[in-house]
Amino acid sequence: MKKGRKRTGWESVKNIMHKQKVILGKHLSYQFLNTPRRILYMMSYYKFAAKIIGQHKKVLDLGCGEGLGTWLLAVECGLAKGMDNDRDAIKIGKRNWQDDRISFECADLFARTQNDRYDAVVAFDVIEHIFPKKISTFWEQIRNYLQEDGIVIIGTPNITSNQYASSITKAGHINLYSRERLEAELREYFKRVFIFGANDEVVHTGFGPMAHYLIAIGIGIKTISDKRIK
Repeated sequence: MKKGRKRTGWESVKNIMHKQKVILGKHLSYQFLNTPRRILYMMSYYKFAAKIIGQHKKVLDLGCGEGLGTWLLAVECGLAKGMDNDRDAIKIGKRNWQDDRISFECADLFARTQNDRYDAVVAFDVIEHIFPKKISTFWEQIRNYLQEDGIVIIGTPNITSNQYASSITKAGHINLYSRERLEAELREYFKRVFIFGANDEVVHTGFGPMAHYLIAIGIGIKTISDKRIK
C-alpha cells in the first residue's frame, strides 16, 4: 500500500485476525469437496447439543474425527475431549485445535478403561458403525463416562433414509436405527429420554419416519433399583 493512502476497514480487521491456520485432513477435505452441505448439517447438530448441555460443562465427544465439532463443544460448553480410534484424524485435531479448553485421545472405546467422569457424552454418527452384538457394551461404556445426572446425546441416520444413501454410506452403516428402537434402548439406561428428528440442518419434533436423521437425548443414569421400579 502506497504511503499516505488510508487503510480500509477491512485491512484493519485482517491485521487483528489470528495467525493460526486450520488444515483439514482426509475426511473433512473429502466432505468439503464432494458434499459440503453435510458439514453444515453436522455442525448444526453439534450446536444443538451444545445448547442442550449448557455452559461450564465437561464434555466427551466420542467418534470425534478431526475435531471440528469437538472445538464447537469446547467453546460453547467450557471443556471438551475428543476420542476416536482413527490415529490420523486425532493428529489433525491436535494440530488444529490448540487450546486449554480442548484435548484429544486416540483410543478404542471398547478397550479403554475409563477414569474420568463427564457432564455430557456426545456421539454423532457412531452407533450405526457398531456391530449389534457390541451395542450393550457401547451403552455401558457411555454410562461409565457419565456423572450420575449426566446427559448423553446420540445422533444417527434414520433407517427410513437408508434407501437414499450412497453405496459408500451403506457399506459403513451396519447397525441402523429407527426412532422406536433408539428410544427403547436409551430408556434401558437413562431415566428421561427425548427424541428429535433432523432434516438438513433443521432439528425438529416432527413425524419420526420422515426425519432423515435422529438425535436422542438421555438424562440421568438408571440404577438397578430404577430398573426394578419401571
